[in-house]
Amino acid sequence: MAIETLDDLMELYRKRFNAENAEGIDATVQFHITGEGGGDYVMVIKDQDMAISKGTAEQASMTVTSTFQDWMDMNLGKTNPMVSIMSGKVKIKGSVPLAMKFQSLFFSKD
Repeated sequence: MAIETLDDLMELYRKRFNAENAEGIDATVQFHITGEGGGDYVMVIKDQDMAISKGTAEQASMTVTSTFQDWMDMNLGKTNPMVSIMSGKVKIKGSVPLAMKFQSLFFSKD
């Protein structure tokens, strides 16, 4: 599956969601992806299940703000997540524990 759009990436999240790693998580993640190709999405993780929809959340546990290109590059392994966050290309606001665990909910280390 070629990942070219934000919708493609959100579908990849759906397919790769690791419910086992989500045990004990009850969170709402707001994605605010700017620029051409961007958009607003809400991810709700609860009871080891996950749902994604377009739009904004009234209250988010964590908010991710990034340009479309920076977010795609990070998710497709073209840039290091820690470098992207430390350089300010990707901004995370809210739950630090959730931010640290986020990648393990979708991507294995292999």
